[in-house]
Amino acid sequence: MIKTNTNDELREKLIKLALLQHHKLYRHNEYGPDAFDCSGLVWFIYNELFSINLYELGIGLSATTKIMTSKYGSLALFKENEKKDLTIIRKADILFFHRQSLEENRPSENNRYPGHCGIYLGEHNFIHASRTKGSVIISNFDKNDYWMRVLVASKNILSDNEVLGRMRK
Repeated sequence: MIKTNTNDELREKLIKLALLQHHKLYRHNEYGPDAFDCSGLVWFIYNELFSINLYELGIGLSATTKIMTSKYGSLALFKENEKKDLTIIRKADILFFHRQSLEENRPSENNRYPGHCGIYLGEHNFIHASRTKGSVIISNFDKNDYWMRVLVASKNILSDNEVLGRMRK
């Protein structure tokens, strides 16, 4: 009988793969393996482990919005101007930040569309490809309250049985 991975083991495996991308270059419209933009990093990691296209059936102006609206996983939205409960976010969940308007390429708190994403590592840390830093970095909610202000959603892809059934050996 083949032993199946538990959900926690899969989350740790995903985080391990994400951490292997740390310090790789940021490059707009790239999705690995040598350079990434934010949605490309998330897409790459989930595609490597589960052979899924997180853009599938997603709608929106940007790849980040397509991941947020894709058919995979379950989405939790955070309300603006309310305290955000990070305890509902699990390791390996996808985080979505700020809203990017049609006219604006720079993120800000008052824009309408998610324009940035990353992967939650636990202990208030997340990994993401940063255009301003020029690489894949790790940020912390406690050390920079900007991230807490602009957090708009999280998505638990590993709650989806279709995804779990596609785990690569």
